[in-house]
Amino acid sequence: MVDPKTTEQELDLALATELQAALLPKACPTDCPHHVAAARNRMCAGVGGDFYDFIRINDDQFALVFGDVVGHGIRASLMMAQIMGFLRSRPETLSRPTHIAAGLNGMLIDLGGRIGSVLPCSLIYCVIDTPTGTGFFVNAGHAYPLICDHGGARMHELTGHNLLLGVEEFEPIEACHTFVPGDRLVMFSDGITDATNAAGEQFGRDRFRSAINDHMSADPKGCAEGVFRMVDEFRGDAPQADDETIVVVDRV
Repeated sequence: MVDPKTTEQELDLALATELQAALLPKACPTDCPHHVAAARNRMCAGVGGDFYDFIRINDDQFALVFGDVVGHGIRASLMMAQIMGFLRSRPETLSRPTHIAAGLNGMLIDLGGRIGSVLPCSLIYCVIDTPTGTGFFVNAGHAYPLICDHGGARMHELTGHNLLLGVEEFEPIEACHTFVPGDRLVMFSDGITDATNAAGEQFGRDRFRSAINDHMSADPKGCAEGVFRMVDEFRGDAPQADDETIVVVDRV
């Protein structure tokens, strides 16, 4: 006989999974001139703390959002929903990465104080000017994104770093990078590089960079899907231990 309580819990989780999926973009935008994007996401427990978004600010600017609430499961998914709501309710500051990061940091610190807990979250918030390709960004504690070209001649990290959000007050520092045609931006969560096989070996940054390089000639969607396939092949029968997300954006 099926335990009614267990069934109710499973239904609640299924609903939470659907609600969280509805918060993430179902498709990448097609109305951002000179840019083509793709994303893949899978939560390890149905719901989780990885999030990403594409926000059109005006005719010439759009924001790329990528973040990871520390932890996974229901708690992380609730925080992710809170963060997504915060970002979408600040139209007047969306073009100012330092203001977004500082405001979100304050919100997380305040919320953590009310529940007696620290609510850490990493975030990359980047505003790109579509005519020029100039991007202004804040990286708050997240893994450095990769910048590469389609020929594979160069691949380097987009550096610039701040503290994790939700831990303590700080003044975010903004960095700048100008994307030229042929540049590819790859943002990812540590669930990908930390993926572990049955022998306890991690996928790691080197394999991740090789996976990106192997799919350099593919479009962003093909690159994102190719990386996920390579992670799956490496992991084999071992369970997924963390949320995994990748966003690939080409300047064309």
